[in-house]
Amino acid sequence: MSQYADGGLIATKPYVSSASYINKMSNYCKGCFYNFKERTTKKACPFNSLYWNFLIENQDKLAKNQRMKMMYALVNKMNPEERIDIVNKANQIKETINDY
Repeated sequence: MSQYADGGLIATKPYVSSASYINKMSNYCKGCFYNFKERTTKKACPFNSLYWNFLIENQDKLAKNQRMKMMYALVNKMNPEERIDIVNKANQIKETINDY
């Protein structure tokens, strides 16, 4: 989503979402090959690893934001291996974005 393109100057919270939110708010996930509940498997929806990777990459900048507290509580509960898997999956997606 584009609302964080200004680096947070206008919006108080980046408007980014995982596949779970997209699934709840639309019908885009119905019949999709990707599983909106998975983060890093072959069938994991790309939005998930990209979402969590965005939070991980920007933690220094965003963790102090009160509106992001709940999401960073979830990030901080992830074990280090899961965080590494998410970052690796997100990087793979970014490198091969035209394949999706």
